[in-house]
Amino acid sequence: MTRVRSLLLSLSFASLALLGCGANDQVQIPSSGDGQVQFKVDPSLNECPTFTQSLVIPQAIRPRFSAEVVVIATDPDGPNSAIEYTWTASSGSFTDLKQPFTRYGCEARGLQVLKVDAVDSLGCRSRLALAVTCLDE
Repeated sequence: MTRVRSLLLSLSFASLALLGCGANDQVQIPSSGDGQVQFKVDPSLNECPTFTQSLVIPQAIRPRFSAEVVVIATDPDGPNSAIEYTWTASSGSFTDLKQPFTRYGCEARGLQVLKVDAVDSLGCRSRLALAVTCLDE
C-alpha cells in the first residue's frame, strides 16, 4: 500500500509539472503522516500575444525608398494596449522600433527578414517574421 501511495504521489507531482504550475504554487504536507497531500494550485495561465494580421507594402523595395510595415497582435488574457513591440532586421533600419506600425528601409540588396516581437504585461513573448526583397538600383 505504501508503494502505491508513493507512486500516486509521484504521478500527482508529475501531472502538476506537465500542467505548467509555477514557482508560486504551494504544496503542503501535513505532519500527521496519514499519507494525504494537499495542493494549492493557482489555475491562471498566461497566454502569449497572437499575431492576427500583418502587412508589408511594397514587398520589394528600391534603394532610397521604404516600405510600410504593420502588424496586429492581440493578448488573449490581457489588455491589447499593454503589448510592447520590438522590431529587428537582418539588415536595414526602421523609423520606429517600438510600435506595431513602422517604415523599413533597405541597406543591403536581396531577401531581408524583418522580425517583430510582441510581449505582454507578464513577459510572454511571440515573434513574427516577415520577408522583404531589397532591389538593385
